[in-house]
Amino acid sequence: MTANFEKYLSHVGVRFYRSGGVELVLVPLMRETASFTRSAGDGYFLVSLMGEPGSAYPLNLRSPGSYEPAYLEKKFKLDRRGFGYTPEELAATLRLIADDLAHEEGLDQ
Repeated sequence: MTANFEKYLSHVGVRFYRSGGVELVLVPLMRETASFTRSAGDGYFLVSLMGEPGSAYPLNLRSPGSYEPAYLEKKFKLDRRGFGYTPEELAATLRLIADDLAHEEGLDQ
């Protein structure tokens, strides 16, 4: 039996952030990866919570809705049992990261 196998390789700058005990890894989801995920392009990152198995989700960090604690709780399945931080702490950290990314973009112009 043969199956279709697709691969796309892109060299990107993976970012590691730590703020107040919240540790994250962000992988930019380039527009070229759109055939692999609906959430790709400018502003989209695969956000992974360090030390929390199975907790990665694509977010558009240019959208303020991505920082809503209730949204983050649902998408990252943060039910407050066994996780190292709350949805509110994750939201605050993502806001800081979004500000940092906007600052980086400003430097590029």
